[in-house]
Amino acid sequence: MNNEMEKLLNEESDIFQEVHKGKTVKGSILIKRRDEYYVDIKHKTDGILPRAEMIDGEELNVGDEVYFKVVKIDKTSGEVFLSRKKAQELEVFDSLNLDEIVNVKVQSENKKGLVVFYKGVLRGFIPLSHVELDYLDKNELGKYIGKEFEAKIIDIDKDKRRFILSRKDILKNKMEQKKNDFIELSKETDTFKGIIKDIKDYGLFVDVNGITGLVHISEVSWEKNISLKDRFKNDQEIDVKVLSFDEKQNRLALSIKQLEENPWVKFLKEYKEEDEIKGMVKNIKDYGVFVKLNDFVDGFVHISNLSKDFIKHPKDIVKLEDELELKIINIDSESKKVELKILE
Repeated sequence: MNNEMEKLLNEESDIFQEVHKGKTVKGSILIKRRDEYYVDIKHKTDGILPRAEMIDGEELNVGDEVYFKVVKIDKTSGEVFLSRKKAQELEVFDSLNLDEIVNVKVQSENKKGLVVFYKGVLRGFIPLSHVELDYLDKNELGKYIGKEFEAKIIDIDKDKRRFILSRKDILKNKMEQKKNDFIELSKETDTFKGIIKDIKDYGLFVDVNGITGLVHISEVSWEKNISLKDRFKNDQEIDVKVLSFDEKQNRLALSIKQLEENPWVKFLKEYKEEDEIKGMVKNIKDYGVFVKLNDFVDGFVHISNLSKDFIKHPKDIVKLEDELELKIINIDSESKKVELKILE
């Protein structure tokens, strides 16, 4: 081979690139036709892009430079057939930016986290610790399959063409915004509507404007010994009053009973010593009887105040559920006790 021929071959190799099936190449649109495009891919022959291999909704014009994947090379003619659909993965990957927020769809799960797809073509991964704000058991990952949500890109490995995302960061930002909105709103009112999310023996967990608070059982009702599961159900809307909010711990203490006036305070407003009142016998002891004055306030009649006459036992003159005409002889505000006597 003479020097001139070698020089020409070297110049050709510098101008043209070798292609093979599966290779991703960058090309420029030369000719646009109804059924296909001709593309300059820096090869000995131009590439052919059939319309069927276009990305849905995409329209290319002469001069546009994009990526293509070689899907077939005709051994006889040497024609190179291209696909935009199959090349989109590379293009999408190159468009990724660290800290970018993207919409992804969960395809599958494994013991380490969720496998997601971005724009339907690019595979990413969300570690187990980045799925939720709080601890999530790996056995719960299955419930996310098929769901779509926002996630933040936290790592990009360009060499391996892999990227890692976090849903936790998105939830954290949303929670912070909800917290700020709640703080501003709570300056105007301390009463909110909430949705019951969980019922425990010790209280109700209630969602209030996106923040979960607890109504402790002691703050549910002025009544005693109530059954929460009999009275409430999940997803039920209720009115609650904010008792306190710890911004650092995101702990919200709520009350239902504080929406109503304390029955004892109400009783003190309505009755005083020497007032007459009706009561129903609810318990009988050797030393006297306990009577129900209303749904929240009880009173006590000592055996000596049941009758002017001597009696050996209260059962001699009263029985359970008897309604008695009574007079208030003493009210102990601190201990919330009412002492009574029979009217005769």
